[in-house]
Amino acid sequence: MRGPGWRALRGRALGCLLVLGVGAVPAPAFAQNSVELARARQVLEYYQACERTRRFAPCWDLLSSRVRAEWSQQGRGTVDEYAAARGAGGRRFSDFRVLQIRRSPARVVFVVEATGGTARSPVWERVEYALLREGGQWKMDGRRVGPSETTP
Repeated sequence: MRGPGWRALRGRALGCLLVLGVGAVPAPAFAQNSVELARARQVLEYYQACERTRRFAPCWDLLSSRVRAEWSQQGRGTVDEYAAARGAGGRRFSDFRVLQIRRSPARVVFVVEATGGTARSPVWERVEYALLREGGQWKMDGRRVGPSETTP
């Protein structure tokens, strides 16, 4: 038989377990925090401004280290070389509408409908932009236009 102190001891043990359980829950992941999602969206909007104007020099600082390394391997590892290459190629989009947002702990993918072309012959394209949390900031880490993956 257990004595009268057993219930009190059991109650304290249960309380300690609950406290430990609450303390063991991990902090919310970056991309799941609405403030962080808004910051990632702001970086996306800065990058889309470069796509609208076809002036990409301001976007160099928005690129992840992996993407910068890819541009460097292509012989375009400086701001000017990147800006000239990106400004010369690809479709020109004038309007963007976010259709879907996919989140993971350190990454956000924005699925966007991008509009370009002319008034007589408009072009709609599905574009996915992947942003990565790097060094405390959101960086452009991937871009897919239609079925083709391209370097941001």
